[in-house]
Amino acid sequence: MARSIGVNPDRRQAPAAGGRRRRRTQRSRDGRAAITVSLAPMIDMAFLFLIFFLVTTTFERAEGILTSRLPEDAGRPTVALPVSPIVIRLAPTGPGNADCSIRVDRFDNVPQRVDALPDFLRRIHELPGFDRDTPVVIVPQDDVRWDHVVGCWNAALRAKCTKIAFAEP
Repeated sequence: MARSIGVNPDRRQAPAAGGRRRRRTQRSRDGRAAITVSLAPMIDMAFLFLIFFLVTTTFERAEGILTSRLPEDAGRPTVALPVSPIVIRLAPTGPGNADCSIRVDRFDNVPQRVDALPDFLRRIHELPGFDRDTPVVIVPQDDVRWDHVVGCWNAALRAKCTKIAFAEP
């Protein structure tokens, strides 16, 4: 059994030469000195370190998903080109079924018949600033036969145009 080193308070010794008291070491039964470690200072230091680290630590939220927005259209020009629609104007030229004139704004060499209109629109899609998403606006005059308007709509569909609309003259 280990005992702490100290002086028995009941037994007092006379001071040794030099005015100091001499401590007696308690011995175990086999004659060796008992060695003990006091844990109180070590526990005090552990609590001081714990308090120190709790006070000086800053708790931050863990880094998660970054909130940055990357461009979705990499490789394309950053300045958007103005979208100008392809405007197809239909006007009657006579009382017959084939009597209809086709005019496309800003373009020359427009086909005279609705049958040739899909190839013309495909060639326009190959030009810079135009593609299949470029709006196609069909503007028929009031007295144009409905067959010509539907034929123009079908020609735009055959040219794989995605945005087709009608407008008033």
